[in-house]
Amino acid sequence: MSYSDNALVKCFSSFVASYKWRRVIVLYEDDEFGTVSGTALQLACELQKVGTQLDYSAVFPPVDSISDLKGTVRSELSRTREHLATVYIVLRSSANLTVTLFQEAIALGMMEQGSSWLCGPDVATLLDSTFNSSFILKYMQGVIGFQPYVNESTNEYVTFYSDFQQAFKSEYEKWGEIVFNPGVYAARAYDAVQAITLAANKANMNNNSLVDNLPSINFVGLSGYFKPIIGNVEEENGYSAFRIINVVGKSYKEIGFWLDGFGFYNDESQLNLPGSTFLQQLSVVFWPGGTQISPGGLRKLRIGVPEKSTWDGFVKVEYDNRTGNVKSVSGFCIDVLTAAMNRLNSLITYEFVPFAITSNFSYSDLVNQVYLKKIDIAVGDITATSNRSEKASFTEPFVSSGLAMIIPMKRDNMGLTLIQPFTPLLWVTIFTLLFYNFGAVWYLERNHEKADEEFHGPWYRQLGATFWIIGNTIFQSYGDKVGNFYTKTVIISWLLVVLIVSNCFTANLSSILVTEKLKPVVDKSIAGCDGASFVVSYLEKVLNFKPENIVPIKVQAEYPTAFENKTITAAYIELPYVRVFLSQNDNYAVYGETQTLGGFSFALPKGDPMTADLSKQILALLEDGTIKQLESKWFSISLSNFGTATNGVDRQSLGLDVFWSLLVFSFGASLITLITFVIHKRVTANRKKKEQQVAPIMDEDEMVQAPQIEEPHAQNYEIVP
Repeated sequence: MSYSDNALVKCFSSFVASYKWRRVIVLYEDDEFGTVSGTALQLACELQKVGTQLDYSAVFPPVDSISDLKGTVRSELSRTREHLATVYIVLRSSANLTVTLFQEAIALGMMEQGSSWLCGPDVATLLDSTFNSSFILKYMQGVIGFQPYVNESTNEYVTFYSDFQQAFKSEYEKWGEIVFNPGVYAARAYDAVQAITLAANKANMNNNSLVDNLPSINFVGLSGYFKPIIGNVEEENGYSAFRIINVVGKSYKEIGFWLDGFGFYNDESQLNLPGSTFLQQLSVVFWPGGTQISPGGLRKLRIGVPEKSTWDGFVKVEYDNRTGNVKSVSGFCIDVLTAAMNRLNSLITYEFVPFAITSNFSYSDLVNQVYLKKIDIAVGDITATSNRSEKASFTEPFVSSGLAMIIPMKRDNMGLTLIQPFTPLLWVTIFTLLFYNFGAVWYLERNHEKADEEFHGPWYRQLGATFWIIGNTIFQSYGDKVGNFYTKTVIISWLLVVLIVSNCFTANLSSILVTEKLKPVVDKSIAGCDGASFVVSYLEKVLNFKPENIVPIKVQAEYPTAFENKTITAAYIELPYVRVFLSQNDNYAVYGETQTLGGFSFALPKGDPMTADLSKQILALLEDGTIKQLESKWFSISLSNFGTATNGVDRQSLGLDVFWSLLVFSFGASLITLITFVIHKRVTANRKKKEQQVAPIMDEDEMVQAPQIEEPHAQNYEIVP
């Protein structure tokens, strides 16, 4: 005969989810058996399914057992004010507790603009039968109630309504009762009496007991489908529906309906159609404080921020010189928070609570304020670390981070710039090949049968002639002055090397001169870092720095000064700051490997559902380019892009690995040419030697036979003896 508790908690959770409220507080009066506590636990499970957290449960014992009802209620309501949620669900409450509850809520300012009060059927039905109009007008404005649905348009209910008013008025008007409207419980009581009557009639007919016949009774009564179940009051073979009401003025207005398994409806006539999971189907709602603006579900958030970041542009708090109050809070981190909050829920309000970051109060202490519940969110250039995550939950990082070492740079000796395009090994190899080709040309030209006379003169003339041939391959064609075919082959292979190597040399030298290469000065003996960050502990525990070798830096401008004064020889800075530092200071570079760390995030209480919501919005801001725009606004650079770190090795010099195939080709061509020349020279020499041995015999034969030859014109020929 009663409404289903399972349907009621689903109705509550659906309503809360539609407004995207992430925290609620439940208040209820328990019975001596703890039955309502079970329903409250069921409600917590349903709320968790829609991503809402039950912040606090205010449990009241039965009113009859409370000696000081007003004091008990005030004390419990004061505890609820310590929590973030401003959405209050009154699950079960008697009339006496309900009256005191709303009176104290008004006194404590808990029914002002921004709060939401949702009441179950136990309270909502009292508006028809118990509470007078003056109480409703003064203490319950803006309350949302859920009444079990009763079809009041049927003829049976209209007749019952008229009879009830007449009977109630005649009986109780003389006692000052002015509420004559029947509630849902009156209709259910009427149905219960009708069920007992039917069961009694059936018992008389069957000659058995009333209890035996009650389970078989079922009908559609004033309150809907009715079926009593012995031992367990529960609805079967039907569904639960609730009328949603909104207290306005001296009474309430109907704003919609909710049907289990179907959702919300705007009109009673639509209950046979599919419903909606969104509250746009409902009428306009008037909330506590007399506003039609939907509450955000949270009290004004206290957001802790560092008074001033070590690095400009991230967070900055300005004060009013006259009053000393906070005048403005600005910076890149603040803009990211504002953008995320606006996307999440524009109705959430917040205020900033500045904290001065000193040697005695670090960023870890700021995060600890969240754990101590002195602030609700910690915002700033806060890096998520394992130690900090023990005290708070962190959102997705809005800027990636890491730890890098910054060192000063000095210019290379410009007198050596001309040799930098190639590595020393390549230079040695090129000159070795040059001298090898020099020797090959000298040998080929000197031993050629048509050799220039300069190659048969003094050694210095031979040396000069050889250099002249080699040099001309670079500047002009040597042409016919190279008389040896083999020499030309060597010159061609060398010319190919010269053309390719000279072009690469010119291109690489131009690159070096344009970039004005710098050389890092590596000395990690004394390191500077942000003294208020976790970096100090990281250097000691991970990188094994001694405490006396760590110099805390308070503000950004101290880093260049500390380098110039030799106070520090290196600085360990988080990557977002590195990008800012390098964009504002010349002659510094990142050296060595970058230590990967958690990025800049917002810190919230552990288990806070808003952490996931903010993380989702931060990812959306990263994807749509909003954060990149904010980076450009505050720093004129991207904090998300970072070049390759240098480790002091000259990576612009071309090495032997680039030219080895070309050099091997030139060497091989010269070697083959020399071998061919030597073989050819040897073969030619042997042939001439044989010819010289045969020549004398042929001469004697010609001298004996010569007088016997009769030629008519022999006098015209000269005989060579």
